[in-house]
Amino acid sequence: MNKIIFECVCKEKYNLISTYKNNIIVNICFKCHSFFTKKKNFLNSSLKIKKFNKKYEFFFSK
Repeated sequence: MNKIIFECVCKEKYNLISTYKNNIIVNICFKCHSFFTKKKNFLNSSLKIKKFNKKYEFFFSK
């Protein structure tokens, strides 16, 4: 077993014991994930909607 550091981009760090040898860096953890914080990320969702509409603009125009 190895001691590794599980690090999020929000600068939160967790010490873990794992069979994995390298440290792990993730994009999102439970401290910054909207499901656990109960906060909505409106910028992210509106951007996704715009991308979806742009991608399928052809199909909607029919």
